[in-house]
Amino acid sequence: MKVNFSDKTVGRFNYELTRGVSLQTAGAAEFGECMETMERIQNNDFNSWTQEWGKTADFVADYARQRLESGDTNAARKAFMRASNYYRMACFYTAHTDARHRSLWEKSRETFHSMLPLSEHPIEFVSITFEDALLPGYFIPCGQANRPTLIAIGGFDSTAEEVYFWIGQAARVYGWNCLIFEGPGQWGALMDNPGLVFCPDYEKPVGAAVDYLMTRADLDKEKIAIIGYSMGGYLCVRGAIDPRIKACIPNTIVVDCGAAARAGMKNMVKHQAFMDKTFNLLAKINTPARWSFQHSSWALGINSVHEWIEAYEKFTLLGFEDLLKEKPMLFLFGEDDIKDAAAPSKEIVAGILDYIHSLDCPRYIRLFTKQEGGSSHCQMGGLVYAQAVIFSWLEHALCGKPMNTHIGPQISNQFVTLFEKYGGSPGEEKAKDLLSEVTFI
Repeated sequence: MKVNFSDKTVGRFNYELTRGVSLQTAGAAEFGECMETMERIQNNDFNSWTQEWGKTADFVADYARQRLESGDTNAARKAFMRASNYYRMACFYTAHTDARHRSLWEKSRETFHSMLPLSEHPIEFVSITFEDALLPGYFIPCGQANRPTLIAIGGFDSTAEEVYFWIGQAARVYGWNCLIFEGPGQWGALMDNPGLVFCPDYEKPVGAAVDYLMTRADLDKEKIAIIGYSMGGYLCVRGAIDPRIKACIPNTIVVDCGAAARAGMKNMVKHQAFMDKTFNLLAKINTPARWSFQHSSWALGINSVHEWIEAYEKFTLLGFEDLLKEKPMLFLFGEDDIKDAAAPSKEIVAGILDYIHSLDCPRYIRLFTKQEGGSSHCQMGGLVYAQAVIFSWLEHALCGKPMNTHIGPQISNQFVTLFEKYGGSPGEEKAKDLLSEVTFI
């Protein structure tokens, strides 16, 4: 297929390629391997995507084993990381009823685990007790005593191994411990605990993760923060209700999943049969729609489109604002992400600003620009910019250090302009109202 990096729509092949290539900065991708693979893929053909990324992953995994046998642990380590990423990409568009779904995911985890003993720094595979389940994750110690810890969680479709490349590896470099785990509805948790679908009260699994941290003697238990990516922007804020978490970074913020789902279906929600049939027709030509429902049927445990709307109704941050008082929060936005949020409804954009306005806590905003290459969803394409901002802010919020950022005051004006463009005059007014309340970094 012809690659178009300007297409940043989540769920489309071009964005998923950008997402995979972004891990080159962490050693988990090579541009040449990725582009050669895309040359063999047919546009919007899920089977073609799965087959070709699977071939690339197999080739790189074999290469990793060959290098390990020859004693070249450096090349083997890097190749195992790339293979893990490529296997994840291969299984991304497979349905949970497809045998390749589990097989490719297992290979992604297995090749990541093959990398662990070769890593230059410790990476611990951990299991977190949550009700009757065990949640899989990784603890990355920074190598210093009594240091703070960042809990990192993915979103609707990410894996713990992928989150390691997004933030876990960088955390150690910046002197932070990092706990990555997969909760209900996420790949590893669902694979290890069939039927453990997404739940709205994510403060419960996050609380279990904090309980685990409390058992360790190698960290500062008074300095625990949390970051969540994509839908994790909702999950981490619900998790931050736990008073032991002292700071929160939604990347990006999702306030009301039910409202967003209803807006996406527009006027179809009143007619269930019509909605199901119309969406099935749309999914044949719309890659993101086909993929998102396919994955939802597994992660949410649903069978029809109207159940999709119903399942998300309880996923809301509204009504929990008082439980987040005085807890510093950093909201991460990208230029293109704001546009995507407005796609179903301008009211969704306005709701984001209303929510930030309603919080009684220190609030910070960072807008990532096209110039930085991090304007897409969760800064895919510009992860190093995001990492620098995240850890500078965390050191400020929990350790009292000055922030080391290089964004001038024009960023706030750009923020207002974007919300005016995609949220209309209400978006502009609400964005302007925030200028005196938040700190732009």
